Amino acid sequence: MIGRLKRYDLIYNQNCSHGEESSSEVFQFIDRGSSLILSAPHATASFVNKHEKKADLFTGALVQYLGETENVSTLIRVKYTPYKCLISDYVVEQSLQEHFFLDIHGFNQDMDYDICLGTAEYEAKGYPYLDKVIAIAEKYHLKYIVNHPNYTGKAGLTGRYQKAFGKPNAIQMEFQKYLRNFYSHANMVENVTIPFMRDVMREYLQEAEKEKAPL
Repeated sequence: MIGRLKRYDLIYNQNCSHGEESSSEVFQFIDRGSSLILSAPHATASFVNKHEKKADLFTGALVQYLGETENVSTLIRVKYTPYKCLISDYVVEQSLQEHFFLDIHGFNQDMDYDICLGTAEYEAKGYPYLDKVIAIAEKYHLKYIVNHPNYTGKAGLTGRYQKAFGKPNAIQMEFQKYLRNFYSHANMVENVTIPFMRDVMREYLQEAEKEKAPL
């Protein structure tokens, strides 16, 4: 697992985290026909607020690995552009409103939390699947916070999805670096991060199948 993650990481951290500069596409969408899409909007550096934003390190490799091993669709930024290019615009253009999104980010702020969960413009109470995510976080002894002022998702895919389609269905998930860094914290990634995400993803997929099942 760790070796595979490191190989995938080469895609995103090349060219000073500008990714595949020769790619004709900014975002790579791998459609595996799942109701859930994992996204990594800052897998490479991006252009935000008129300047270059550093990559959310390791998120591209983690999402790519999880998508492949769990047969879930993925949407990942694969190259930097010196102009604003939003993943939310891609989602709207591709009419992906019938999907749920787990939007994966990374934070380096010194906070006493492992994960920050954002529901953007919607209240957390009753937000789709949020209670499931929280229960699984508690199972893995991950300290979480919902809608930390810096990580609500209002300016990201979660909030823009809500405004574009008038419904929730997306959660911003911010991970501390030690939950992402498979170079320095391989044991944590292998035994906590990946299993946690697998459980979350399977919960989404199981519930989606129940909704499709005939009465």
